[in-house]
This record gives sequence, structure tokens and C-alpha cells, in this order.
Amino acid sequence: MRSPIVYCGPMWGGKTEALISRLVRAKLQDIPVLAFNPRRNQRYGTTDIKAHSGAHFPAISVESGEEILQVCKERDPAVVGIDEFFMIPDAMAAVSALLDRRAKVVVATLDMDSEAKVWSSVTDLMGIAEEIIKCPAVCASCKGDAYYTFRKGMAPSSRLLVGTDDFYEPRCRSCFEAGQEAKRVQDGEEGLFSQQARR
Repeated sequence: MRSPIVYCGPMWGGKTEALISRLVRAKLQDIPVLAFNPRRNQRYGTTDIKAHSGAHFPAISVESGEEILQVCKERDPAVVGIDEFFMIPDAMAAVSALLDRRAKVVVATLDMDSEAKVWSSVTDLMGIAEEIIKCPAVCASCKGDAYYTFRKGMAPSSRLLVGTDDFYEPRCRSCFEAGQEAKRVQDGEEGLFSQQARR
């Protein structure tokens, strides 16, 4: 098994389901497995890694990469799965340390935020990855392959905003860019309206 293996792409691309499949296979082979999920990911009301399809795998909820390492030192897994890697501070340091311990690491993560900016920790992860699988979703607008996560206009502006289809939707590049332009135009119109209202 190559390591690290990285499943990346937008929301609804099947990254977590692919991660779960890898972990289940290792479990069936009687390989000691541990899985981790960021504590801030409370979308499904469980600490399990859970895919949109309903597939799930038992996981430990953590705040940081340091917690991942502490648990792994105690339980010494041969395979470690990490979901939503980009949400976990110092997760990259944990991956490096796990590789030094000869553990196999499998990760599922968004590669870009909703402004199409790559998460810096994911950039570092991809640099050392032995296998990277890009997982496209289906564009909510044109039904083509979607590689971007589009944040809807009513969503709060925080860069790391945990949510599902209430805030986000997958889009292809052209539909993503069209949506970004529409938001810029709307913001400009609102700004002009506000200026006129103050006069």
C-alpha cells in the first residue's frame, strides 16, 4: 500500500467514501486501523467518519495533529485514516511522524477553499504523497465534472465554515467563475445602494 494516499477534490466528490473503503479493506485483512475526524466537524452528530452516502467508519475525534500522534503512540496502528485533513491544525506534522513510524496513512480532504485557494497544509501533503486521487463531484449548475466548492451568497464569510448544501455546492470551473462574478456584481450593487441610502 502506498503512503500517504490522498483523496482530494470538492465537496460531494466521494473522497470520504473512498477513504472508508480503504479502511474497511485494511480491517478485513486484520490490519490494525485507527481513523480520525476533526472535532469541529459536527455535521452528522457522530464522531464516526461518515460519507454523504451514509457509509461510516468508527473514528476518534481530535483537535490537533498532536492528539493524533498521542493516540497512535498508545495504540500503534499499522494504517491511519484522517478525514477532513485540512481542518486539523498540525495534521501535516502528524502525518510526517506517522510515516517515520512506518504507519500507512490515508487521507480525505478538500484541496481548495470556496475561493479556489489551496489549503497550505494540503499543498505540503501532496508534495510527499505517493498516490493522489482527484475526486470530482457533479456540478450543481450544468451537471458536468465539478472540481470546485462554491459558497452560496447567503453563507457567512469565515474561510473555514463547516456546512453542507445549506452553504455550499459543487461546480465546474466555468460555473464556479460565473457564480463568483455574480457575487461580485451583487456586492457592488449592494455597496452602491448603501452609499445612495446614506446620502
